[in-house]
Amino acid sequence: MTDPGPPASAGSQPVADTGMLPMVARPRSGPPAWVLLLVAIGIGLVLFAILDARRRSLSAPAVRARAADAVSTPATVPPLYVPPVAEPRPAPPPAPLPASGLATPLPPQRTAPQAQPPAYVPPPAYAPPQQAPAPAAPARIASEPTLVIDTTGAERPRASGDAGAAPATGQSAKSSVAGTRTAAGVLANKATTVPQGTLIPAVLETALDSTSPGLARALVSRDIRGFDGTRVLIPRGSRLIGEYGSDTESGQKRMLVNWIRLIRPDGATIAIGSPATDPLGQGGIRASVNAHFFERFAGAILQSALDVGVNLAARAVDSPVIVAVPGSIGGAVRPAAPAPIKPTLKVRAATSISVFVARDLDFTSVESR
Repeated sequence: MTDPGPPASAGSQPVADTGMLPMVARPRSGPPAWVLLLVAIGIGLVLFAILDARRRSLSAPAVRARAADAVSTPATVPPLYVPPVAEPRPAPPPAPLPASGLATPLPPQRTAPQAQPPAYVPPPAYAPPQQAPAPAAPARIASEPTLVIDTTGAERPRASGDAGAAPATGQSAKSSVAGTRTAAGVLANKATTVPQGTLIPAVLETALDSTSPGLARALVSRDIRGFDGTRVLIPRGSRLIGEYGSDTESGQKRMLVNWIRLIRPDGATIAIGSPATDPLGQGGIRASVNAHFFERFAGAILQSALDVGVNLAARAVDSPVIVAVPGSIGGAVRPAAPAPIKPTLKVRAATSISVFVARDLDFTSVESR
């Protein structure tokens, strides 16, 4: 028996398969670069044309002229027709009259000569009457006395007790003293007179409310002496009686009080007739103000809200409901405007005030007892 050859190893390959390679397809080459460049240029031109057309459509006017509105101009203008001028016809000759029908000529008539209008003669110029010359004044001798009349309306000197008297409050500021003369006087009873312009400090006992007019009361907080300072004429604790009104105006922040009477602790009384001021002398008493904002503008705010609601409801075209508010439809009569609401001023009790003495206060009759 023939010995078999050596066994082939598991990893060995045949000799014929050693130089063979697998067949693999080569990658396809893309289009050339110039083709891509032409395509990009074409796309850019198309995009530019689209954007340019859109820009022109946006810049074009909103209303364009239609072809029917264009006025057609004829190619040739027809000649102007001129009507011929009519020739005047000759008048027919008059018919001959028969011999028997000749008219007898009338005798010539005489016309009266027209009267010539009178010539215009201008009226004589007006001559003013001549006035007789005034007689010459006789020559004045230097030794004769000269009379001088003063017509400037000098006032008669008043009594010493009335020298410092002043008119009522509100009238002194309006009176004009231009062109007048005033004589000086001496204040009488200096020890028992509180002169005009004195400030009397006081404290309110009652609260003030301008809702309705009423009366007020205050207490003098400091002794007030006479003009020379020797006597106390208005002692501390004297009572003041006054009145205030309710006629306030918009923007007013001070309450006006007029003190009409002063009562001393000993029972002496005098009509003071002076206004109230603050401790620094400013007119009126500073008060807290209630402007009634909501009462004044609540109606206007409500009316504005209703108008806005009606306008919003009217814009809803698809809504079948029609909203109608009185006074919001065109042509409807709006309600009359309410009366203006005045601000309310209030002053608390125990507020420090002053009284500006408007005229001289003479206590001679009560101090001599």
